[in-house]
Amino acid sequence: MNALNPSFASLLQPVSSCLQLEQIAKHFGDFTALHQIDLQVEEGEFICFLGPSGCGKTTLLRAIAGLEPQSAGRMLQQGRDITHLPPEQRDFGIVFQSYALFPNLSVFDNIAYGLRNQRQPKARIQQRVQELLELIGLEAAVHQFPAQLSGGQQQRVALARALATEPSLLLLDEPLSALDACVRVHLRQQLKKLQRDLGVTTIMVTHDQEEALTLADRIVVMNQGCIEQIGTPQEIYQRPANAFVASFVGRMNLLTVEAISDRAIRLGEQQMDLNRAHGVPVGEQACLAIRPEAIQLQPPTDQVAYRLQARVNEVEFLGAFVRLHLVLTQHQAELQFDLPLGVGCTFQPQTRLDLYWPQDQLQVFAGEAR
Repeated sequence: MNALNPSFASLLQPVSSCLQLEQIAKHFGDFTALHQIDLQVEEGEFICFLGPSGCGKTTLLRAIAGLEPQSAGRMLQQGRDITHLPPEQRDFGIVFQSYALFPNLSVFDNIAYGLRNQRQPKARIQQRVQELLELIGLEAAVHQFPAQLSGGQQQRVALARALATEPSLLLLDEPLSALDACVRVHLRQQLKKLQRDLGVTTIMVTHDQEEALTLADRIVVMNQGCIEQIGTPQEIYQRPANAFVASFVGRMNLLTVEAISDRAIRLGEQQMDLNRAHGVPVGEQACLAIRPEAIQLQPPTDQVAYRLQARVNEVEFLGAFVRLHLVLTQHQAELQFDLPLGVGCTFQPQTRLDLYWPQDQLQVFAGEAR
């Protein structure tokens, strides 16, 4: 048999991911913080661990860093088994929520800290620190100390320090949560640009869904130590895997319904046919989900829609749009309905209106609405 062409043979080799987690578990006494976590992170990806407080996302990040060794499972970084390696032998940079800058060191010395520990030549340290200062736009602050910087500037210095040693993996533990809203939005944009320009694989922990939707290539939604769903921001938002993801990521109306066939449900006395099977056994209660912005005031011309009558209970002004808090007339269920500012402001409490629910926007999950 002839040998394979080398260039063709290379295509047959498995591509090594940046990080691979296999059945990672973490126990604190009788409490299980992580349940058999499997995850593969590709080179250059920006991954967000998203979930409520106590869901295990920070514990998982600390396990990856080696700061909180896992109780079970295996961890590979670029094909190298790092399961039992201490933090200093893992190739990562980390930025904590508090930034953890050395208060007695200047901006230059904070950024240079890891390079000096590696015994890099002075000329290389000077060059690398200067490159990073230009990258984060803080050349003028080179001799200042952390106490002389704003929160946003400290965050950028912490990022530069984490990137100084050119790690293959950047770990971020809610790095923007201590900042005010305007600074957070601005630095979110800077962080995404920085990550794209450098191509560094990044994992960030956040409880802020807007942050995750804006920054991530993929989102890992966690709850009670388990992964509920992994997907792109669009997949997570438009096709949540279950009621938890649907309600945690964005606003979602959740109503209890009954499954009457594999493609139909009953809301009160009204039957709604779906364009996909819902998987809930006939006769059992289920959860109907629809986004507030998916509801319409006029019947769509290009698809099936269901008409329901409702009464306005409250009008909430939210800047760019108005959220109507409604009560369905027949079912007495409460729901939210988002409208553009000009249209939404025309409604007053007690106004009655017809709503149209497009068939392709309806999703059904097992279990009752909560």
